[in-house]
Amino acid sequence: MIYIIGIILTAGLILVSCGEEKKEYRIGVSQCSNDDWRNKMNEEIEREILVHPEASVEIRSAEDSNAKQIADIRYFANNGFDIIIVAPNEADAITPVIDSVYRSGIPVVVFDRNVNGHSYTAFQGADNEKIGVLAARYASNLMRDKGSVLELYGLKGSTPAISRHEGFRKELESHPGIKIEASAYGNWKYEDALHLADSLLSVYPDVDCIYAHNDRMAVAASDAARRRKLDPYIIGIDAAPEIGMKAVRDSVIDATFLYPTEGHRLIKTALAILKGEPYDSVAKLPIPSAVDLSNADILLIQNESLKEETSKMKSLKSEIDQYWDRHSAQTTLFYVSIAFVVMLCVLLFFILRAFWLRKGYQETLLRKNEQLASQHEEQKRLNTRLEEATRSKLMFFTNVSHDLRTPLTLIAEPVEQLAGAENLTPSQKTLMHIADKNVRILKRLLNQILDFRAYENGKLDVNLVETDFGALAKDWVEAFSNVARSRDIKLDIKIEDADLRLAVDEEKIERVVYNLMSNALKYTPANGSVCFSCGREGDKIFFSVCDNGPGIKEEDRKRIFDRFFQVDRVHPKGSGIGLSLTKAFVELHGGEINVESEVGKGSEFKVILPVVHVGVDTESSVAGTDRAAIEAELADVETQEREFSEDKPVILVIDDNEDIRVMLEELLSDKYNVVGASNGREGIRYATRYVPDLVVCDVMMPVMDGLECCRNIKEEISTSHIPVLMLTACSMDEQKVAGYESGADGYISKPFNSAVLRSRIENLLENRRRIKNIWGASHDRSEGDLSKPANGSAERRIVSTDVENEFYARFLKLVESRMGDADMNVDQLASEMGLGRSQLYRKIKALTNYSPVELIRNLRLKRARHLLTTTDRSISEIAYEVGFSTPAYFSKCYREAYGETPTELRSRL
Repeated sequence: MIYIIGIILTAGLILVSCGEEKKEYRIGVSQCSNDDWRNKMNEEIEREILVHPEASVEIRSAEDSNAKQIADIRYFANNGFDIIIVAPNEADAITPVIDSVYRSGIPVVVFDRNVNGHSYTAFQGADNEKIGVLAARYASNLMRDKGSVLELYGLKGSTPAISRHEGFRKELESHPGIKIEASAYGNWKYEDALHLADSLLSVYPDVDCIYAHNDRMAVAASDAARRRKLDPYIIGIDAAPEIGMKAVRDSVIDATFLYPTEGHRLIKTALAILKGEPYDSVAKLPIPSAVDLSNADILLIQNESLKEETSKMKSLKSEIDQYWDRHSAQTTLFYVSIAFVVMLCVLLFFILRAFWLRKGYQETLLRKNEQLASQHEEQKRLNTRLEEATRSKLMFFTNVSHDLRTPLTLIAEPVEQLAGAENLTPSQKTLMHIADKNVRILKRLLNQILDFRAYENGKLDVNLVETDFGALAKDWVEAFSNVARSRDIKLDIKIEDADLRLAVDEEKIERVVYNLMSNALKYTPANGSVCFSCGREGDKIFFSVCDNGPGIKEEDRKRIFDRFFQVDRVHPKGSGIGLSLTKAFVELHGGEINVESEVGKGSEFKVILPVVHVGVDTESSVAGTDRAAIEAELADVETQEREFSEDKPVILVIDDNEDIRVMLEELLSDKYNVVGASNGREGIRYATRYVPDLVVCDVMMPVMDGLECCRNIKEEISTSHIPVLMLTACSMDEQKVAGYESGADGYISKPFNSAVLRSRIENLLENRRRIKNIWGASHDRSEGDLSKPANGSAERRIVSTDVENEFYARFLKLVESRMGDADMNVDQLASEMGLGRSQLYRKIKALTNYSPVELIRNLRLKRARHLLTTTDRSISEIAYEVGFSTPAYFSKCYREAYGETPTELRSRL
């Protein structure tokens, strides 16, 4: 309902706004000065704009200042005026700003005075040179083709002044009896011209005529002549009513020439440009005859009549505007009244509707409340059952953990003994170290589960003993130094020189330090750093473990101490119980543990313990930390260096678990060269570099998982032929389907049997060997398509993929196009195929069982055999055509391949 009312009010506001008049076009007029001629033009402009309600005009005068006119033009350009009309004060000064505005896309109309160049849309002005010619003719008639003349220029650099002078001068050249005694600049102004004319008349008192470029200067010349009691003929230009015409009527000057204003034409031209209508880009205004005593009175009367008509038009326009304003207001009020009535009706409708809806909602709400009450009771019963089930599961898990400790102990001791035996082979010793390491991890996990369960049941006791925590912590942390060194991690220990004695349960705090240090080393990359700090803050002792690993996201930091929570749920590196147990041990001591972390910069875990003491010193119940045990559990298993044998197939193992990679290397190294990669992205890089015969790839990996890695291997042309065997801890059919869709050739589930793994690998490699033989057989045929195998449709189905067919077809096409080139080599072919030399070699060898050199030679010999049996060309010609450097070498290779020489073949045909 609120939205409906808002829409109605919005409509009312729109109706109100519709009554306001909106101008579609804005026209700016920049006059160079303010005189009677320009005032007349401005009146014409304003009179014309009255009949164009779609436009508005603003007129600014520069008062003969270049700087002010430039500012006026920029004002129009920066304030959204659609077109600018300019009468330039001086061409050189004003041209740059007009050019800038014109280039910015704003239309420009230049009138009266011109600019340098053609940076305008249209030009309108009188022919000033023609005016000068008419003035010269009029002067010659007055003086009867004999006499002298003084010329009063307009503003220096003004285009009308230049043109009026040129026209006057050229016309007088045809009247040799008339001479221009002097010319000087009066700057269009009365005051400047008065002093100038007085000075000139003092030098040339006998002058017969004074020619002034406008009426103001002409009147000034007349006043100067009368002061000196001289009576020359005086001619002006402009014929503005208030100065020029009145001066002629009052016999102040003898004549003036009507300089056309045509302000109405300027507005029409501007609107034609804006509306896209036809217009004259250059309009020269006609020049009327001179104004003298014979017509001055008539022109003045006409001007007064025109002023009266203009005043009446303005008055009429004002009355019409007032009428439309009243009409608009009444119309708006009418529509608002209608909208108000409609709004009241709609409001009444919604009030009634809301009443019935509210009644219905109340009934529905009562039913929902009853249902929610019933569901709440059911939820309570389900929660009770869930808590009982959870307790039962935890109890079962605890009991199983107790039961596992006995067989695990029985396994751990023999494994530890065997791992230290001296009569094992290096491979057996490595496998036993892997088993010993993982038995220790499993043993620690079971102990943590039992301790955590005891803590939850409130049965975990704290045995406090007085200890020097600084010395004890240093001993615990230094036990990790060898592990850190083996991983190229800098271990820094900072223990303050302060009183760090307090009573703690050494075993539990040792577990806290172990968990924090092992986590830091686990997540810190090679060449990283781990720092252990310990000190005292008042009545509390703190220690912290800081690393520069990947860091922890903010949303994960809030749950990191929850039981079974793992930051990386896809690729977990632990059980998710270590930090929960760490927090429990710290809280048992009345302390607290906090974490600060920033993604990409590392993490810091800080433990704060209150300083408490027991009544008597108690002997430490925990022996020094076993460095060997820590190294056995955390350090990477050392493997023996193996040479890369060219006779063995290459197998690439991609798995993020270092122990899995080491175990597979030990299991497979007797028959294969094994290369390891820790994630999918690294695996793709190694597959491209080594082009292995088979890839064993884990499914769940960081950076890039196994499915994406397999897809990339199968889509890359240099590795598409490689079989991929997936390892997975999940045997769900959906995951296997996704793997096969990614191009996997087989699956092995973890835990796997080494014999089954070996058999599966050998089976996949045997299938590849069969494909090689099929491809290789195709090159022994005498006819047919070289890009397909020769052993029938059943064997064709064994061919791997379209990618391999496309690759081989491209290779054949490239070889056949350059077969006659004896200098063709493998490096050139590899470059044109977009591969490295070794990649091309292994790819061709894997597909055809031939090296690229052997394959090229076989293709040349096959082509030669075809030419020998189907053409009459000589043996030498055929040898050179198929790319052999000499016929003798061709015959030698041909005999080795087919058991006879080309000559013997020809003799049999």
